[in-house]
Amino acid sequence: MKCWACFAACLAATLCAAPPRFQLRDTQGRLHTHAALSSREATVFIFLASECPLSNQYIPLLNELSLQYTGRSIGFLGVHADPFLSPRDAAAHTRSFSIGFPVLLDSNQTLQAQLQAAFTPQAILIDASGRVLYRGRIDDRAPELGQKRQAASRRDLELAIEALLNGQPIAVSETRATGCAIPKPPAPSGKVTFTRDVAPILFRHCASCHRPGQSGPFPLLNWRDAASRAETIAEVTAARVMPPWLPAEGPPHFEDERRLSAKEIATLRDWASTGAPQGDPAHLPPQPSFRDGWRLGTPDLIVAMPRPFQMPAAGPDEYRCFVLPVENAEDRWVRAVEFQPDNRGIVHHSLIFADASGAARRRDAEDPGEGYRCFGVPGFLPSASYGGWTPGMQSRPYPDGVAFRLHSNADIVLQMHYHATGKPESDQSKAGLYFTREDPVRRLMDVALGSRAIDVPVGEAAYVVRDRFTLPVDVLAVGIIPHAHYLCRRMRGIATLPDGRSITLIDIPDWDFNWQQNFRYREPIALPADTVLEMEFIYDNSAANPRNPASPPVRVKYGPDSTDEMAGLHLQVIPGNDEDAAELGRFLWGKIMRELGGRIR
Repeated sequence: MKCWACFAACLAATLCAAPPRFQLRDTQGRLHTHAALSSREATVFIFLASECPLSNQYIPLLNELSLQYTGRSIGFLGVHADPFLSPRDAAAHTRSFSIGFPVLLDSNQTLQAQLQAAFTPQAILIDASGRVLYRGRIDDRAPELGQKRQAASRRDLELAIEALLNGQPIAVSETRATGCAIPKPPAPSGKVTFTRDVAPILFRHCASCHRPGQSGPFPLLNWRDAASRAETIAEVTAARVMPPWLPAEGPPHFEDERRLSAKEIATLRDWASTGAPQGDPAHLPPQPSFRDGWRLGTPDLIVAMPRPFQMPAAGPDEYRCFVLPVENAEDRWVRAVEFQPDNRGIVHHSLIFADASGAARRRDAEDPGEGYRCFGVPGFLPSASYGGWTPGMQSRPYPDGVAFRLHSNADIVLQMHYHATGKPESDQSKAGLYFTREDPVRRLMDVALGSRAIDVPVGEAAYVVRDRFTLPVDVLAVGIIPHAHYLCRRMRGIATLPDGRSITLIDIPDWDFNWQQNFRYREPIALPADTVLEMEFIYDNSAANPRNPASPPVRVKYGPDSTDEMAGLHLQVIPGNDEDAAELGRFLWGKIMRELGGRIR
């Protein structure tokens, strides 16, 4: 009866399988066999991928766990089960990320099949007899594709190990791993092929970032590149995690839109599901060509971070501002700015400001590290805002007739968002400024909607922030910049014209702070006087929000820190003439004074 109960429990846990049998070499050439498993209390198999960002980000934690449990008779073994990965590249990956435990080469996927691993990273804990005790994620930092918490709220693998060592039942024996799909051996042929069907999609939408030296963690320029990631490509495109693009399908339409059609997504899905065949090489289109270096030509002035910033291998994202002194004998007019990240692997995005007040220098002097911490806002009132950079964004001059002043005593300030990759990195980015001798004949102005009256209760899943402003003059809207932190889920900006018609200015159904950017309209939007501009942001402070930085949730108010919230929708407009610009400025100042209760604070 006792044996039957054990068997029934095993079936219920869906982890029953024959003990794994293997003879595999690791990246250093040492042989490992299943016979060694019985010499330890338990063994953790960690399935890894050399170019999966999430897998690599977990390596520092896995190194810590390996050291923590080695003395308690728990072994750690990494596994590369990618049939496309060469032993040489696998060994280079082990060295580059300083992996502190052996990593087995399972290119034939014999161990992967026995342990039923499907993703990287994925952990499988087995006891000395070869029985699987736990299978799934390492912790809950990545609850869904494209979503990552700042810190884990549940450490599933550690909980399973501790329960085993303490002689207790493992409460949760299986979880769903999130990450990159382990590739399957390719099919020799199929109806949907890389050369004829898939390459045109990847070359058009993905290659600008997924090529050597760019932001994508791996290239997608040939069949081997894509076939080894076919299932992951199908999954992230179906979920619209990639290409990263926040606004809903227009109108309006924006420059540099990164959106796949339903047909393109279906093509990628069908190709992956039929084994990712290569197809006839004669059908392969030419690889796209890209201009490296300064896209807008040689800048008139190049300013760089004074010293490299050192990003640790692990930890939360870093938001730092860096002061770049400029030696200008006189004021200059800036017609364009181009940003060049030094290390695209860690630079997530950047914003570029000018500071004529000296406030950024003072903050920099007070911070002991390189630059100073500046989540959300740069910590000073900019004398000019020159735009920014995100992966896939193309540098462009400002609209014709528009330029921004760079004061002779001003500093350039780069606001940088960095993320860890799993190994120590450094960055020393730079910006190129392009000047004009012509005075601007048009003025680009910021119409700011927003609120500081934010107080989101614990558990509130649909907290709404609204604001509105009536335009006193005719304007052309040329761009829009939304901003909020981690709790915001939905953003909408609407313009109601005097005749009652409504125009969508922007609609973001699933806001992600990590992919914020400045959006420039493909065609300017004419907005006549008496147009009412409205914004509506919806915030989710419940435990169900995977981006909630607090677990359990806490009350959240307005503020600049990552644990605070903000609400801002900035419409970039060009009035028809100087008189209209002055009139718009007066109305905007009045709006600010009303919000501050008639006083500046």
